[in-house]
Amino acid sequence: MRKRLLTLSLLCAVAVTYTMAQGMKVVEFKLLENDLTANTHGTSKQDQNGETAALIKIQTPERGFTFDGGSLGIVATEEHAGEIWLYVPRRAQKLIVQHAAFGVMRDFFYPIPITGGRTYEMLIDIGTGRYATITSQKAGSEIYIDGTPAGKAPVYNKYLNYGKHVIAAKKDRYEGETEIYVTTNDDSKKARVINVEQRDMSDHFGNVEVSVDNKADIWFEGKNVGNGKWETQLREGNYVVETRKADCDPVKTSFTVVKQQHNSIKAAAPTPHTGVLSVYTRPRNAQATINGSQVIDMTEAHTLPIGTYQLAFSRKGYVPKNQEFTVRHNETTRDTVTLERIKYIKPNTFYFGAGYSIRQLGGITALVGATYKNYDLQVSYTFGLGKSDNVHWYSTDGKDTYLSTMTYKRSTLAVKAGYQFELTERLGITPQVGVEFERLSGTVEQGTNTYGDGATATCISLGAKLLFAPVERFYAFVNPAFSIAAKKDDNFTKIADASDIKAGGFMMTMGVIFNF
Repeated sequence: MRKRLLTLSLLCAVAVTYTMAQGMKVVEFKLLENDLTANTHGTSKQDQNGETAALIKIQTPERGFTFDGGSLGIVATEEHAGEIWLYVPRRAQKLIVQHAAFGVMRDFFYPIPITGGRTYEMLIDIGTGRYATITSQKAGSEIYIDGTPAGKAPVYNKYLNYGKHVIAAKKDRYEGETEIYVTTNDDSKKARVINVEQRDMSDHFGNVEVSVDNKADIWFEGKNVGNGKWETQLREGNYVVETRKADCDPVKTSFTVVKQQHNSIKAAAPTPHTGVLSVYTRPRNAQATINGSQVIDMTEAHTLPIGTYQLAFSRKGYVPKNQEFTVRHNETTRDTVTLERIKYIKPNTFYFGAGYSIRQLGGITALVGATYKNYDLQVSYTFGLGKSDNVHWYSTDGKDTYLSTMTYKRSTLAVKAGYQFELTERLGITPQVGVEFERLSGTVEQGTNTYGDGATATCISLGAKLLFAPVERFYAFVNPAFSIAAKKDDNFTKIADASDIKAGGFMMTMGVIFNF
């Protein structure tokens, strides 16, 4: 039984091979008068005698053929889109064609002489169909065979297998479709011409407006048709557009076109590439804003579109901090941001301020200074406002003749140095030592002459500047000090001897300071 089945299978295989071999044949061979491929640099080839070979462009629906040129041989064989290029020597006479599935076609003799450097065309029928040329009513129409694009009309030498085929042609609003049947009764030696008639299908079209956010590119049927917006007219039916943008994943949107209507479609925007930003802050509950406006909770990791972000970190009692982060596609950006506590009592600062000095002949004090690594240097000037008691001046010639009655105001220029200590977060003290230059300004109260105006004294002072910082960059201060006269001119001595005015002494200055 097995022997019988094996014998039957072999007989069937031989019968099929014989049928295929009988069916494969050349249905057309001709010279392409205007085709210079065989004699053009880059596509021409030389035979073994150094002569330019002839080129046969073979049209066939299959691949996998082998060729034998007999005693003259074959120069070369190349596979190209839609055809096989066979180079043969000039004066070639015949060709043997073999295929694993379709058998052997022996001793095909060229019907015309083969000349070197010329191009020929050969159509091989494998025995499963017929060649046809497809045309349309509108030249240049897109041709579809059973729904598959076949090129623009006219389509030459298209091999159609036996059976039913639907041929369609489309151009602008003109469409047409025809059914054909390819049978064994067709004369394979004659080119079958299939012409597709078309008609205006405008009544089946609708206006289409596709829009997308972020000015994304709109792609339709493999073409970029718009940026952010696309207006066109399409035949009724279902379609798909794709939106694309740099650094984004493309997104497809399906839509349906209704004929003779305005179809407005909002396409989905491309999905931005994203990464993760994870920032640990010290203190942990610091506030953060992203790109100047949006508050972001940094106790959690955030998925963000890729790009560079400016984050501002802040918390009461801490110095705000700005930092830039770059988020990359499918990556996690990690970092730690530490905020420094605000130094209300600043070790390095420039400052100025004003206050009132309470002392004998006190007045308004203006001051300016700088602190560097807690070393403090301060210059102040006190504008005297208090008026002294009357000071009577008499002649010194022994007669004690009355001359004039004067009152005085005292102005003081002081230069002080000290070292600043931070007692608490908002309290500081700066012990100071310095020198003061006092000057008296006299006013005549009675008499005609001025005496003692411009009297000066130099004093050495000791004191301490107490600072309280209710807010950053602002101090309230109290500066008690005691000064001792080191030098007085004659007029100051005379005034001191004749009145209650003394050089130096205790003073208390209170006021405010602004620091930077």
